[in-house]
Amino acid sequence: MRINRLDLNQLACLDALLVTCSVTRAAQQVHLSQPAVSAALARMREFFGDPLLVPAGRGLSLTPFAGSLRQPVRDLLLQAQALTRRRPELEPKRIERDITIVASDYVQTVLLHALFRRAAREAPGMRFEVRSIGGYLAEELDQGDVDLVVSLASGMSSAHPSEPLFRDSYSCVAWEGNTAVGRTLTSEQYLGLGHVVVVLGRGRTATLDQLALNAQGLNRRAEVRVPNFTLVPGCLVGTNRIATLHTQLARRLARQWPLRILRCPIEIGEIVTAVQWHRHQSHDPAIGWVRRSLHAAVRAERLRPA
Repeated sequence: MRINRLDLNQLACLDALLVTCSVTRAAQQVHLSQPAVSAALARMREFFGDPLLVPAGRGLSLTPFAGSLRQPVRDLLLQAQALTRRRPELEPKRIERDITIVASDYVQTVLLHALFRRAAREAPGMRFEVRSIGGYLAEELDQGDVDLVVSLASGMSSAHPSEPLFRDSYSCVAWEGNTAVGRTLTSEQYLGLGHVVVVLGRGRTATLDQLALNAQGLNRRAEVRVPNFTLVPGCLVGTNRIATLHTQLARRLARQWPLRILRCPIEIGEIVTAVQWHRHQSHDPAIGWVRRSLHAAVRAERLRPA
């Protein structure tokens, strides 16, 4: 299909150039030769009446006009891709698809295992890649780099649809041999003991429990900071440290580690986890199956539906 003398293949080439700012890398991305990409760039420069990419140091950079094209071009390609995936009805066992999901190791532990078991039974042609939360979720969705984000409902982008999955509370955990606490934990002990604290992603995002403490003007002694939740137990065992974890995660970790689960003496509130997808994928049968299966996984894992 040609739109004002440009076809989708040329737009795909333009998209690669706008993202990579490199003829060589763009050629690799769209599986064309460098001369072919150079020729496409020349045609698009003539079409738009703008150089698009200009020399900058040892490489190329976008002109202001080219920068303004980047998201609209990507949106157009994502819409075209979504259109080609529409079907009146599609049996899960016939779906052949790669699905990329971004989720914290909390979600991976309490929910995604059940999703993958269901996929093995019902949709064996689906292949999954799970990425840890990196701090730029909205941008990754905008660019179509990921298919689904499963994370805090309160942190979802307003630019894309989402739906709540389940809710959870917070509990404190300590090593079974911790001599500083018994079967209960006071607020004084909570604030006085050393903590293992999780800091997420490239942006070192504070977790909901840390935000709740900040809002109350409370400070805890962070003795160890780790990048994910499943590292916490190993930092507790053999010490008098404590940690604050999602209750469902704490219960699962306590099956594998000698941990004691305690009621959290600090008011934190509940956490709601949601799933989000790109607005152009709302009618994608594969994405729809994964969304339904996530809700089924919530029931299978006996989580509290949101």
